[in-house]
Amino acid sequence: MAEKDITEKLLEDYPDVFADIVNVLIYDGKDIVKAGDLEMSGTLSQYKAANIIHGQDRDVAKYWTKGQVRIGLLGLENQSSRDPDIALRVIGYDGAAYRDELKQGDARYPVVTLVLYFGTDHRWGQKSRSLYSVVGAPDEELGRYVHDYKANIFEIAWLDDETVAKFKSDFRIVADYFVQMRKNHQYIPSVLEMKHVEDVMNLLAAVSGDRRFQITQNEPEERRITKMEDWLTKALDTATEKGMKDGMEKGMQKGIEKGIEKGMQTGLEKFVKCVDSLMKNEGYSKERACSVLDSTVDEYEKAKKLLAEAAILV
Repeated sequence: MAEKDITEKLLEDYPDVFADIVNVLIYDGKDIVKAGDLEMSGTLSQYKAANIIHGQDRDVAKYWTKGQVRIGLLGLENQSSRDPDIALRVIGYDGAAYRDELKQGDARYPVVTLVLYFGTDHRWGQKSRSLYSVVGAPDEELGRYVHDYKANIFEIAWLDDETVAKFKSDFRIVADYFVQMRKNHQYIPSVLEMKHVEDVMNLLAAVSGDRRFQITQNEPEERRITKMEDWLTKALDTATEKGMKDGMEKGMQKGIEKGIEKGMQTGLEKFVKCVDSLMKNEGYSKERACSVLDSTVDEYEKAKKLLAEAAILV
């Protein structure tokens, strides 16, 4: 879990990505927050409850400065599922930051926390964003003294195309992925160049749960790949290709040339299922699906014919 949490934060911690997220979500894409004006901020704070010291850790937080003037503290929190207590968590983060201001002399500045929700199946909803949704709305008299603290939640998968297009950093690719998965349940890869390739892929893996995205750029060939469409061919299809080849590498050619023999049927069956799956689930054409598996449409058709003749249609 700790590794997953760290992976989620790495891309957003880059100043260019952090500034881009804030500029689009708060300033409608205007270039207000500059990457060079962001400074690292500690994410860990402590509080005392029942005489026990506890720690609470933000995902990402940075000071926004202009010269020697600190304009504010900006924080990002990632959520892959809805949290009914999100307002309480944000109060804890923001309150700890304001308490730190008391220790820093005369400096006073606002603290803003943005919650990035990456869910695609359900919207966050309005009822689980505020303090009142947790503790209940007080009566009119008491309500005058109880402020309804609200979390700033942005549903990334429900951003419109115009808003997604305003992102200038790699976060545009991230947002586009979740919007597509929410709308179509499949992903047509972006043709945009990525600057932080490994961190984009690992963020998608951590938040979406799709481990096929998790890669490490160790090989020189991998370090030259900067487009998501190329990663889909290399990284996403590798698992499918490897699984199919393990089953059919020894049996495919022999099965086609000499007919299906006992022990070769499994390889052909996996091959046909793989092609069918890529066409159905990924929206690939028959030619593209076969090409991904280093095969041809002719080999696919021959394999289906041999399986039919052996009465083991898949």
